[in-house]
Amino acid sequence: MSNEITQVKGCEFTTDELQRFHHYYKYDWAAAGLVSAPVSKRIQHFVETVDPGIDSNRLQEWLHTMGIVEESEKSEQARLYERFEHFDFAAAVGFNQMLADVYATDDVSKHGVGERMDQAKAQYYSDNIEPLVYSEYKEYKEVNAPKPVCPYQDLWDPKGADKESADTNKFANVRTIDIAKLLDPDNVDVLTIGAINLFIDAAKTAYDQKYFAVAVVNSRCNGPEPMFLPALSSTGDCPATLKAAMRLQIELRNLNKTKPLVFFANGVVDTSTLGILMSTVDIVTSEMFCVSIGSVSQSSQKFPLSALYDWAHLSNHQAKVSKGTAEYIMCSPDLVLRSAEWSTLGLGIGFVSHRKFASGMEQILLAASCPPPHTRDALRKACAVESVYSGPSKINVWEQEISKYFAPLADGKTVLELADELRAVKAPWAEKYVVFANAKESNNVAKARVAGMQRVRGLEYSQALALELSAAIAWAAGTTEETKLFSRNIPSLSDLLSENTHATPEPQRNGALQSEVAGECPFAKMYRKNPERFKHVNLGSIADHHSLDL
Repeated sequence: MSNEITQVKGCEFTTDELQRFHHYYKYDWAAAGLVSAPVSKRIQHFVETVDPGIDSNRLQEWLHTMGIVEESEKSEQARLYERFEHFDFAAAVGFNQMLADVYATDDVSKHGVGERMDQAKAQYYSDNIEPLVYSEYKEYKEVNAPKPVCPYQDLWDPKGADKESADTNKFANVRTIDIAKLLDPDNVDVLTIGAINLFIDAAKTAYDQKYFAVAVVNSRCNGPEPMFLPALSSTGDCPATLKAAMRLQIELRNLNKTKPLVFFANGVVDTSTLGILMSTVDIVTSEMFCVSIGSVSQSSQKFPLSALYDWAHLSNHQAKVSKGTAEYIMCSPDLVLRSAEWSTLGLGIGFVSHRKFASGMEQILLAASCPPPHTRDALRKACAVESVYSGPSKINVWEQEISKYFAPLADGKTVLELADELRAVKAPWAEKYVVFANAKESNNVAKARVAGMQRVRGLEYSQALALELSAAIAWAAGTTEETKLFSRNIPSLSDLLSENTHATPEPQRNGALQSEVAGECPFAKMYRKNPERFKHVNLGSIADHHSLDL
């Protein structure tokens, strides 16, 4: 083992010493019964039972370098600042009233928001707990910050290491709905009608005025492929399950009109439950997020028509997407949407790495505790602060092909006509599409999706939902012909939903059943309801008009 001095500026310990010291640091003190023991007792135990050859004085010197000292050696000032740093501000009565000032400016840099947050915490702590001067605290932290002189520091104290799960219970002003607690313990891989009804009941409780925001999480998002929102159950009474899922979407959209609704999607979302997720655009994702929306996926074969209205009106979201993008997504054989694509489409508000997801969630939920009318703005700014670049989007790469080949699908071109055109394109992606378009099952899915989007673009929201639901029920019963799925006779949505035995939906909670998605332009809504009213307007001159940032 080398005794060579490490080539790190300011490091006074040899490589041999540092390796031994890190063995001490990573030692299992719980197994030795010394978790709460003072440093001196730990050193004594380690020298006597683990490494008799270690220099205890040098070890103690190294611990001092890293800022690890005996409690008795700490100054009263150090103890004060430790109490301040360990104080639970999320549960502090009245602290959330100060959050509006933290997010009041346009500066959403991590440094700027962090400094304003620390100032607010120091002011609250000094006013309500014990005297503390922020400028003195900041100076103390700068002077006493541990020096990064150890070449092995990233091994024992990795930067950005996160807790395993967020503590959502301490945010009293945020109604947290945990999907994991709604699922059937014996069937956690599907969303049953019972789980959906529990979801609806939980959403109804969130209207309470004590809640400023609603967060949907899944505490079981762990493992290499964590599941955030599982597939709808395809066993039993399939129509009842589809109706329950539709009622849940309506409930969540109505709820989102009264207060911010944010999904922390740190895992896989099944295609069949996309309508539930897309009840809001306030969605935070990680690299674990994905949706296998391709027409050949198993869930797409069972429930291909989820969120048709949202896909048909993709341009209503904040991202400016090319015409035909929705058709490209709906007709791609094996497309998997990940966080980069989700952000590109304007369907989310932030990306936080899986490694830091729990701590990032807590920071965002703290901002969501800010009282109305500042809640939504504070939440979105907190998302901007915690977010990082999600990576390049696959969709951007295909913009030219989307505009040339898939945009005509929105104007009436058929799936098979596109396949005929692509036969002349000598490219692997085109050949893959031709094979898929000529396969019966995937062809049926693609045709139904394209026809469905064409149909719902001319309908107001409640009519579109009714058509989507009736088509989904017909598909589950074996009907695949698009002309039968999307007939001109649109059933009443309230009549469809009232057939369910669970609680009656409440479309009048905020007036008539919402006829727009979150952030939808009100002029677009009025045009769909009554096109004749706008026949004198040159729509070409306002072609670039986009949705409001609500």
